[in-house]
Amino acid sequence: MPGDDNAATADTLWFRRQNEFERDELRHLVTYKRDTLRIPEDGVYTKYPNHTYPHILPAASLRRAFYEPMAEPILTYLDKENIQQHTELLNLKSSQAACLNLLFPLRLNPSLAAAVMRPLLPGLSAVNGIDFEYTAQNEAKGESGCTRWLGEPPGGKRGQNRTSIDAAVFWTDNQDKRCATLIEFKYTERSFGVCSAFDKAKGEAKRPCLERAFADRCLLTTGGPYRSRNYWKLLTAAGIDLEKLRGVVGCPFRGPFYQLMRQFLIARYMLEAGLAERTEVIVLHFRRNAALQDVPAELNALTATTVLDAWNAVLAGVPRIRGIEAEAIMAAYDAASGVDAGWRDFICRRYRI
Repeated sequence: MPGDDNAATADTLWFRRQNEFERDELRHLVTYKRDTLRIPEDGVYTKYPNHTYPHILPAASLRRAFYEPMAEPILTYLDKENIQQHTELLNLKSSQAACLNLLFPLRLNPSLAAAVMRPLLPGLSAVNGIDFEYTAQNEAKGESGCTRWLGEPPGGKRGQNRTSIDAAVFWTDNQDKRCATLIEFKYTERSFGVCSAFDKAKGEAKRPCLERAFADRCLLTTGGPYRSRNYWKLLTAAGIDLEKLRGVVGCPFRGPFYQLMRQFLIARYMLEAGLAERTEVIVLHFRRNAALQDVPAELNALTATTVLDAWNAVLAGVPRIRGIEAEAIMAAYDAASGVDAGWRDFICRRYRI
């Protein structure tokens, strides 16, 4: 870190490449790791094992990624449900860890979940359950309906190589309807990501994604056993109006819309499979992370000021996506009774909310 004793001889370029929010969060997280957790050692970056960073925990410190009394229940849940731990779970910037730290108490306490979520989910009567890395299928029973419906590789699992919802809240409204709110959780990410096939393609292989005939030559539907996605066939049913995207040159799903589109496809599948009578998608994000909402140049034709506004502009007949700040969730916790004071102190120290 800049300012460390060895900073003059160590590589600090990685830090300077971060935006203002990321740099501020990194300073806080490294201080938290060193002073609160008392862990001075750097951790290994999984993509480049020869690189270590001060905001990553050492391999033997996985439990320290979570509030200690919740660490065992969380790790047991991930193992029992065959959920893939993200490769960067030891990174204190991990969104998977942040999602679990903030929302897992609600899975353990349905009454608390109802009290916390009621201000955020209008009409909520009761919370019936919360699942993480949700894929709209029952792995224990060998059911792979959603994966098959989407045309995604059958060899993946929750949280890996298939569309997964960071957190799914199942609830009943005051008219006894079965509802599901699908949560996309973001912490320090600068964007909603890009299409995996577009990202991995090189040179001329990217050309189909940049032309007007992108749908006919989509890299996700041609080119081998892992290019069998059904996304294009399902967009209309999911409320995504391609006519409203006509002004976008090239594939509109090569950037942040790729992830949002897949969340809406799962929402649609749940309705068709009878898993819920009403579905919606929300983004849970941190207030200070302004970069997350930046609209990339290829979507400028939609004349929107945020990515979520741009996405809502292309929807028809389905609930609009909503952005909810993590700070609002914590305000709802603070207004509820029965909140673990130790956990609340942990969240304040770890995430400053």
